[in-house]
Amino acid sequence: MYKDLPPLLQIFITCKWKNLNHASMKKYYLILIGLLLGLSQQVYADEKRKIPDSDKWEKTNDRDISSPQLYQSESFVYVYSEKQLDNVTIGITDMMGNTYHYEVTTIPASMYYAVSIESLPAGQYYFCVYQGSNYIIGVFTK
Repeated sequence: MYKDLPPLLQIFITCKWKNLNHASMKKYYLILIGLLLGLSQQVYADEKRKIPDSDKWEKTNDRDISSPQLYQSESFVYVYSEKQLDNVTIGITDMMGNTYHYEVTTIPASMYYAVSIESLPAGQYYFCVYQGSNYIIGVFTK
């Protein structure tokens, strides 16, 4: 009945709790809590890290904030901008110049715009963001 569950869960489900003393149950609960904490950290391991980049993003006025920022997690590359960017071209190419992703989109203000990199083969890639004469190019490894 429980054969498709991980072995540790099988033990917890099928265990005869009334035959365990208080110390044994406490050990099982501590193990379970430790495993759950470990799983929760693994879920949050997909944190964003900054991608090194080079850019030429001109400020339109003195109040303009810096250029968009590029971040990478295990499954996505993110573009973050503090102001909305319309008609932005986003591209991903490998080091040989092969294009893996191309789109023209709008990046909302103060939000992370995600581009999936799950289907990319392992390797190094350029992540390019263009808007008119402005650009930012980052290099990331999958």
